[in-house]
Amino acid sequence: MTKDLIKRYIWLIDTINQAGDEGITFSRLAEKWEQNILVSGGKEYAWRTFMNHKKDVFELFGIQIECKKSSNSYRIADRRELKDAAGFKRWMFDALSLGNQLSESVALRGRVLLEDNPSGQEFVSAILEAMRNNKMLTFSYKPFWMGEGRVSNLFHVEPYALKYFKRRWYLLAKYGDNPLKIYALDRMLDIDIEFEDFTLPDDFDAEDFFNSCFGIIVGDEEPQIIKLKVDAFQANYLCSLPLHHSQKVVENTAEYTVFSYFLRPTFDFKQELLALGEQVEVLEPKDLRAEMASIGKTIAARNGKKK
Repeated sequence: MTKDLIKRYIWLIDTINQAGDEGITFSRLAEKWEQNILVSGGKEYAWRTFMNHKKDVFELFGIQIECKKSSNSYRIADRRELKDAAGFKRWMFDALSLGNQLSESVALRGRVLLEDNPSGQEFVSAILEAMRNNKMLTFSYKPFWMGEGRVSNLFHVEPYALKYFKRRWYLLAKYGDNPLKIYALDRMLDIDIEFEDFTLPDDFDAEDFFNSCFGIIVGDEEPQIIKLKVDAFQANYLCSLPLHHSQKVVENTAEYTVFSYFLRPTFDFKQELLALGEQVEVLEPKDLRAEMASIGKTIAARNGKKK
């Protein structure tokens, strides 16, 4: 598939999505096509070309473009999927769209700054292939706690799901009779797809599995209601980018906002609270409040004046 085709598919999805539920007529779509020389290449938008693009967009991205017969206009069948910030289609479309725009902006190199991702991304394609075909995976793995002189462990697993969190990829997999476990891709040394098949349980749902988790740590903690009091300035950020999908505003004043969450108070969630610093106060539960206070005292002691 050529780069130009991907560019045109992304343009088509974006243009129709921007038209909202009312949609856009083919004649107006053709006008916009001709106005965008980078997409059209100076050629008119033929009806047959549009229908082929419409078909390809559904096959490649699972995004259906439907005709609204009352106005003879075209719209995205389910725009909620492209609005859902955590949705797979939204994530995939945004990544492709951004990559396409950056590739057209070589002249801006040095003015568009991105963060480096740790190693491990090279294993994503192999893991996806194994997941698609329900094949076992074997990989060498060396967690951070193992010293440099230690030999890595070898795992033969059933790949259940992939998750991207804080610039790292993680594999959720079944190893023997053990409970499902998380493996960081940047700790893998090599990986092989096996001929051996496995059966993914019919009732497995990755979103349900991580539903009450902040990040990738599941832990033994029971999910519970957590209430945070956040100052007005920081609250604006949490409203625009929630910590967790269960986030709700339970009290809002000019000075502060109280948010509630239903999740497991795992290590990665506590680290996130520490990152918010003095701008957040844990109201409930009491044991989490006491633990955060204890951590705060330890930090204060370690960073106090030296004698």
